[in-house]
Formats: sequence, structure tokens, C-alpha cells
Amino acid sequence: MSEHPPPRAPVLGGPGAVAAGSGLLSLLLGAGFVAVSLAYNHGNLVPPLDDVYIHLQYSRQFGLGEPLRYQPGAPVTTGASSLLYTALLGGAYAIGFGDRWLLGFAVGLGLLCVAAASALTALVGHRWGGRAAGAWAGALTALSGPLLWGGASGMEVGLLAALLIGTLALYLHERPRFRWTPVLGALLALTRPEGMIVAAALVAAMLWTSYRAGRLRSPATLLVPLPLLAFLGQLLIFRLATGTSQANGVLAKSWLHAGLLRQPLEIADHTLRNLQSLVGALAGLTGQDVVPPLTVVFTVLGLVALAVHHRERTLALCLGAALAAALLSISTLTTAQWQNLRYLQPFLPLVLLLGVLGVASVASALRSRAALHSLLTVALLFTLLVTPSWALRLGQQASAMREGPVSVAQWISGNVPPGDVVAINDAGAAAWFGGHRTVDLIGLTTNGMAAPSLNGPGTLYEAVRRLPPDDRPDWFAVFDRWGGVPLADLGRAAVLGAEPVITFQLAGPARPISPTAPQTCQIDRSCDRVSVWKADWSLDGSADLPDVAVPGRITDHLNVGDMADEAAHGWTPDPPVLGLQPASLLDRAVVDGRVVADSGRRVVGGETFTLRGLTPGRPVTLTGRLGSDTPLAGDRTRVVAVDVDGRASGSWTLPEGMPWRQASFTILGDRVTRDEITVTTRPEHPFLAPYPDYRSYGWWVSAGG
Repeated sequence: MSEHPPPRAPVLGGPGAVAAGSGLLSLLLGAGFVAVSLAYNHGNLVPPLDDVYIHLQYSRQFGLGEPLRYQPGAPVTTGASSLLYTALLGGAYAIGFGDRWLLGFAVGLGLLCVAAASALTALVGHRWGGRAAGAWAGALTALSGPLLWGGASGMEVGLLAALLIGTLALYLHERPRFRWTPVLGALLALTRPEGMIVAAALVAAMLWTSYRAGRLRSPATLLVPLPLLAFLGQLLIFRLATGTSQANGVLAKSWLHAGLLRQPLEIADHTLRNLQSLVGALAGLTGQDVVPPLTVVFTVLGLVALAVHHRERTLALCLGAALAAALLSISTLTTAQWQNLRYLQPFLPLVLLLGVLGVASVASALRSRAALHSLLTVALLFTLLVTPSWALRLGQQASAMREGPVSVAQWISGNVPPGDVVAINDAGAAAWFGGHRTVDLIGLTTNGMAAPSLNGPGTLYEAVRRLPPDDRPDWFAVFDRWGGVPLADLGRAAVLGAEPVITFQLAGPARPISPTAPQTCQIDRSCDRVSVWKADWSLDGSADLPDVAVPGRITDHLNVGDMADEAAHGWTPDPPVLGLQPASLLDRAVVDGRVVADSGRRVVGGETFTLRGLTPGRPVTLTGRLGSDTPLAGDRTRVVAVDVDGRASGSWTLPEGMPWRQASFTILGDRVTRDEITVTTRPEHPFLAPYPDYRSYGWWVSAGG
């Protein structure tokens, strides 16, 4: 007999085979998702979101040697949400995936990454919980409808999911000698800010693990902070290129930047509401069909199960902190629940993996293997029930995209004269297909538009009006109705022209996902019509002078609603109730036979501003272009106390009129102690309602006369 036993036959259900099976299942389902989308669009590949075309446009420019430029020769902008993803697609464009093929490459890459995430989830699950846990985690990830939707969408969802779970798998493989984990973590940090949060948590885990193993002074440990350095490098590039380290997506979509006033308690309120909804979605309680019911409960139990094993306690704490921080970060976005929760989708492999471990811990406590498979079979049945609806959702949303932004872009390409500039609120398809320079009114791909857009139509009008003449829009292609900025209100300044040149009305039926699930506006029909207008700038500058001559010589003018002019004059509102924002507005009036268009803001409580060019000791006249509706509370809402440089200077009953009237107030010479004055309007009786409530359009100060 031989001294050595015969070699064992390979186990068919080993971790490699299970991982391969999970990846193959994911690929097959991904192909099915694409097939459904093609069926909805007559065999054409169309993404479900306009944001996909933003990535494609930035990537095309990247491939042409102009990184971070949205169009040839345009200024550097940071509207793409993923620097790494844009670079990858740009490389694909450079090697031959041209305009016709780049979207297909993006979709294929996304689905391959989702398949890789499924396979890696199975491997990590096997390492932590054995063969059964690995098989269940891989299968649930491969069958995840929202993850497949994200992979097939053309966005960076699949890439982030694969790098997230891949960095974790490499961490487990290399521990405690980390060579390639920091490199993969750096790529994770460059994919999205949420990826950086997870990468930072893994950096902490690597440093602690190296310390415990006595390897903290090893040369290899110098690489561990690489993810943090990569992210800081990206911020530095943004800062040097644009003047701010904040990406335009954050400026346009974060509650931290929404509105003029930064009110921490109100920001906390909005963030908490989003956080509650996201956790509710992970609990399967919101009707969004993201995960099986109570998944978040088992995910927490899975983290606890990891923590009780001394070897994984550090990792469990870091992953728990990373998930909590990522959820909080996402919750600060005004768009946290938009687009089928796509910011949450890359975390689903990790959430499902920990959920399977949580179920396994419950089954272990019950000492019942049947409990493990019974609970996970219920989760599987739920997943199988809802996954087809995500494929249908992909096709339906792509169909709405084809009807709306893509059709508008094709019309622009064939009908707008070469060289004309087009202002848009959906920046992707219009630039990708349109072939014209664009002004992004939302501020993703045009610097300086995010804050004016978030403040309302008046501030947006002034920002567009301030553009250099060659960059000012010749055309507008905007939603007639939209849940964000009322872009149609730009017509109040006649800038949209008398009638639209063409209107695109969605013909597809409204398809609500569920009564509680947020959806894209084309699907719920809240933005079912896009009109294209020929710009009319004939009223530009019509509001610069007062409607009626003022006494003496005008020394200064504050244009309320122009954020640059407001900043130059130190204009600030003082609302008496937390939560109020001085929303801007845009109005037009006929004054002595001439048409005047002016921006303004609704002021509740009062405002403060500084006017200059005065002579100390001489009286001046303060003239305002002001509007006020007939208030329910009576004339008291039109009475303000006026302070000059902090000293009370009398009461003033503001004019009543629509949209505005001009009125003046005399400031005595003893109140003019410098060559400038700071004027404050406020309630006569602070704290108690009713408060002054009026519309402020502009202020002039004049001396002499």
C-alpha cells in the first residue's frame, strides 16, 4: 500500500465554484435586464437617467485629451460624480469605443462589475460563515434587482460595488501584510465620496491590524494611507482648477448648500428625514423593493456576530462606522432618494453579506440549521418576486429618457444653428447628441450656476445675464414643470420669448412604482413636457434705473436677486422663523410705457445691506423697488422699523402693489457718519407676529436734490 493517501477529489461546491456560479448568474440576469430595456426602445440602447450622458460627455473629452472639460475648450468643471469612472470610460473612448459604442461599454462594464461583486461577496461570505453562507450571500447579491438596475444603467454603481467588496476581500487575504489593499482602496476612494468613507475605515483597520501584529514600522505600512492621499489629491486638483474643492454635484445637490441661509437645525431635520427613509428602505418597509424585509436588522446582527470573534472585532467596528457614515453622507443630499436610491445600491453586496451572517448567527443561537435555510429562502422568494420589476423599471425609464431628453437633443442637433449656445436643465443628452455649447442651469457642468439655481428663478436669471455675451444662451430647452427650480418663471423676464419653438410632450403612460417610492420625474409625469425657446434679451438692464426719478444724484444701487451684487453690498435677510428661506423671484411690469424686468426676493422679517458713496453729515434718500400683497393680517405686515448703522431712524410703511411700487425714505444727516451706511429693516416688535412680509427688488441711495 502507498504511504500517502490518494488525493481528494475537488469539491464541486467549493468557494471558487460558488463564486463563479454567482458571477455567472449575475451576468445572465444583467443580460436579461438589457434585453428588457432594448424591447422598450425598439432595439436601441438608452440609459434610464440623463446623468449617464453627463459621464459619457466628460469621458469623451477625457479621451480627447481634455479631462474635466465638459465641451471642447470649456472651463474645467467637476460635474461628473466619479473621477475614476470618467477616466476609465475616457480610456475606452481613446482606444476605439467611440460615440456609438461608449454607452454599450459603460453598460457592459457595469454588469461585469456587478458580477464581480457577486462573486467576491460569495468568497467573503464563505470565509466568514462557511459554504452555506457564501452561497446564500452570492446568490442574493446576484439576484438583487436594484444592483442589477444600477449596473445596467451606465452609472458608476457597479464599479463602486465591485471595488468596495473587492477591497474588503483583499484586506482579508493580505492581512496583516497589506501591499495591494491600499492601492485598491485608493481606487475606491476616487470612485465616489461614499467610497472614500469605506476606504478611510479600512485604512483605520489596516493601521490597527499592523500595530497589533508589530508591523507598524514596516516599509509596506507606508502605503496604507494611500486612499486618503488619493482623495486629498483629487480635492487639491479640484481646488486648483476651479477655485473650490467641492464638486459641482455636491454644490447642486447637498442640503448643506441649498438656499441662501445655512441653518444647521433645518439641515439636520432634512438629513434625519432622509436617513430615516434610507434605513426604512434597508428594512424593506418603504415599498421600494430594495432588499428583503428586516434586512437591516440582520445586517446589524451580522456586524455583532463579526465583533464577537476577536480576529474580526476591528473590522466589524470599522465596517459598522463606515456604513453609518456613508448613510449619513448620502442623507445630506437633496437627491438622496431619487433615481431608485442609486447612491445606496453599491452598498447592497455588503449589506446582504452581513445580513446573511446575521441570519446565520440567529440560526446558530437556535442550534437549528433549518432556521438558516428557512429564513434565507423567504428572503430569496421576496427577491425573486421583485427583481423582474426592476428590469421593467429600467426599460420604462429608458423609454421616458428617449421620449424626453434624447428627443430634445436630437432636435437641437438638427435645428439650432451652429455656434449658438443652448441653456438646459438636463445637461447630459443635450450635450452628447446636440453638438452645441451648453449652459447647465442646474450647475453641474457650468460653474457658478448651482447656488443661483437653488435660490430660485430670480437669482438664476441674474447669473445667466451676467455671463459674457458670447457665452449667454441663444436658446433655452427646459421643463415646463419641474419639482426643482421653476425654470418656466424665466419667461417673466421675456427671456424665453413669446412662444416656444417646439414642445415635447411625453406620450408614454405614467408608471408609478409604488405609493411611497420616489421615482424619476419622467415616470411620475411631474416633468412630462420640455419646451425649446429662442432667447430674447431685449429687457436686459431694464431694471438698473429707478422707475421714477429720485431726489439728487444716485451714488449706489443694490440689485436684490443678483447674488454677486448682494455679496458686494453685504445683503443679508433676517427671517424671524427658523426654516424660512428668502426665495428669489422674477417679475415684469410696465412703467411709464416701458417694460421693466427685475429679480427680487421675498423678505419676511427684514433685511440688511450697505450702500456707499455718501458724504458724512448730509441727508440721503433711500429708495426701494418694493412689492406687497394685501395681507390677511392687515397693514402691519408692511410696516418696518429702519435702523442706520445700528441706530433707530424711524418707521416706514412700505407700498402695497403688484408686482412692485417705488417708495423713498429720508435718512437724516446725523445718521450719516461715514461714506457708507448699513441699513436694516426689521419688525417694530421683534419675536411676535405678524412680521413684515414684502418683496424686495432693489435699493438706491441718492444725495442732494
